[in-house]
Amino acid sequence: MRNVKFSRRAMLRGLGYGTIFCSGLVDNLYAQTVPRITRVAMFGYANGSQYQSEPTGGERDFVLKPHMAPLEAVRDDILVFKNLTLARDGGNAHRTASYSVFGLGARTSIDQEFARFLKDTTPLASLEIAVGQTSGDGGVIPGLSQVDGNFIPSVTNPMAAYQRIADRISGGGTPMNTPSSAEQALLRRQSVLDFIKDDVRSFRGRLGPEEAVKMDFYLESLRTLERDVGGSIPTESACKQMESPLLSKNTMMNDMPEHSRLYLDVMAMAFACNITRVATVMWGGGENNEAVKFGDIDISAWHSVSHGDPDGEPGRQITRLQAYFAGEFRYFVEKLKSLSDGEFSLLDNTAAVLCTQNGSSQLGSGQNFAETDHPRQHAPFVVAGSCGGAWKTGRMLDAGGRNHNDVYVSIARAIGMDVMSVGRAEWCRGPLIA
Repeated sequence: MRNVKFSRRAMLRGLGYGTIFCSGLVDNLYAQTVPRITRVAMFGYANGSQYQSEPTGGERDFVLKPHMAPLEAVRDDILVFKNLTLARDGGNAHRTASYSVFGLGARTSIDQEFARFLKDTTPLASLEIAVGQTSGDGGVIPGLSQVDGNFIPSVTNPMAAYQRIADRISGGGTPMNTPSSAEQALLRRQSVLDFIKDDVRSFRGRLGPEEAVKMDFYLESLRTLERDVGGSIPTESACKQMESPLLSKNTMMNDMPEHSRLYLDVMAMAFACNITRVATVMWGGGENNEAVKFGDIDISAWHSVSHGDPDGEPGRQITRLQAYFAGEFRYFVEKLKSLSDGEFSLLDNTAAVLCTQNGSSQLGSGQNFAETDHPRQHAPFVVAGSCGGAWKTGRMLDAGGRNHNDVYVSIARAIGMDVMSVGRAEWCRGPLIA
């Protein structure tokens, strides 16, 4: 039973810079069963997939291939797809997929359509993150999100991602457009929680016991995140003598082991504190030819190796990289599952998508794989969470060749949009997830 003896308006009356932060927590701590606050996170990685990657088995007894094996730990929380087509226009597969993976054939990507629909419900409409340097025929793009046919800038370092959220928590200040300004702001403030501590103390005193416990959890998570992101920032007196901290440099593929989970923690706390309800991550872009060498992955040039023999050592390396992405996605899923959201977990109220920009040929090394390994068909696709209870998870769905647009039709309807198509209408047949 919730101990609520005052209105939301009364709770927030008189608060100072912490008002935005506390108003987000009100929406979260006192979330009603109906309507539930839904969120969408979308992850897209570069260079397509392989013919061996598609899951097998039945709806409930599906078998994940090594490419997705890390998701076995969260199989009850996900939907996996087979026979799904990633629709795109003709031309170079990398370039056209750069436009369609989130664009769905339209000039404004689906995440930005979600953000428009949900506008004014959170301080930040959407959060876009980009990792790696795009190149080649895929084009040099700043992220996978688009507005009116133009790719929009994305955050490219963990400090900037953190600061986009911290600015909204502290309720104002100078926008943090560069890593150096973000660092200086954090040095001046020390902690956004210290900055708004009086407001937070006042707010906490008005909560019931159950909500106070949840708020303490959120605050401790945010404090931990601040420490992790800011841990490499030098003291102010030493700033002029040191290079920029690692965590404020643009993240390249080889930086992912140090940077990736900081981004994921920022996203989780942004969702938990209701700072934004839409987030996207680009891992590598449309075409990415960086060296990727960490852990058991030893790829000299990602795009080039992706065109190597899928049944040989190149294929084994690409499998390991895809499994790494699946493991990072699993971390995010488990993070959301650990955070409460009203009567549910944050994951229960989220649709988190993992995909890549092209399908897989279903052909091996004896069948001209190098010319056919970026078709539209058999695109790897995972959705974690039920987006407010809109569907049952723990299943594999046979898309029957339908386009990825129809997955997003289902997500759009789950967040409250009254639509039967998204993106390019002729690419749609209606909701795919039942």
